[in-house]
Amino acid sequence: MSKILNSLVGIALFGFLYFNRNPQRLIPNGDNIISPADGTIIDINNNKIEIFLAITDVHFQRSPQSGIVTNIIDTNKEYSVIELDTSLGYITVERWAGEIARTVTTFVNIGDYINKGDIIGRILLGSHCSITIPPGLTIKVVKGQHILAGETIIAE
Repeated sequence: MSKILNSLVGIALFGFLYFNRNPQRLIPNGDNIISPADGTIIDINNNKIEIFLAITDVHFQRSPQSGIVTNIIDTNKEYSVIELDTSLGYITVERWAGEIARTVTTFVNIGDYINKGDIIGRILLGSHCSITIPPGLTIKVVKGQHILAGETIIAE
């Protein structure tokens, strides 16, 4: 019986560590906007890019550009909006929790200055993230592309 219990504890620990991993990322320099989330692009509509985070993706989100947090909307821990005033214009990051864990956590506050690539929050397990970028920028990603938070340039 103790071998089974040890196995279950080991599996649970591995799952906890795997779903809470936060790997180092190489943040690109320059006047560009980076992906706020790991995942697959499911839609691009005008200046809004929709990202689906599979259960196997990293679930920490990063700031897409340096700037000041001007607004945060958190509702029922299942949905969050973070608005940033950046040198490229206003950027909005929306995050929805998936059906399993239904928890969105925000790590920044209104008035905070955050650097491009800083951690801004986390969504537990499968989820969805979108980013609305300022007009006039060129989108550098395509529907179906897998992207990495803090590394993939999505617009410049």
